Amino acid sequence: MIMIIAMMEYMFTLDPHILRSINKSTLRKRVLLHLSSIYPNYDYLSNIARKVGSDASNVLGCIRGMGNRYNGSSSLIELGLVEVIEKDGYKYYRATELGKRIAKYIEEVYKGMYR
Repeated sequence: MIMIIAMMEYMFTLDPHILRSINKSTLRKRVLLHLSSIYPNYDYLSNIARKVGSDASNVLGCIRGMGNRYNGSSSLIELGLVEVIEKDGYKYYRATELGKRIAKYIEEVYKGMYR
């Protein structure tokens, strides 16, 4: 079952797995909203953690998955909401186009609860 979400300017199909994963974790929402707010720029892990008020290991878990707490298949990268680049041995993260659309949906539905 795929839901169709009407946005202000356009419509897109929202994968229920993405919606479930985002709704299960406040941290995933906050990380996605932060990365969406600085798009098209990238950010590094410790700065993301500082901006969302969490520690770097939990942020890394929700971005790429880690053990039992953050399932890899529900990670922001695996869901296609965040991309990573590596430059000079450092990793930087950015919201994807899909991530931006999902963040806009979250902002509409939750009306500022996560800012």
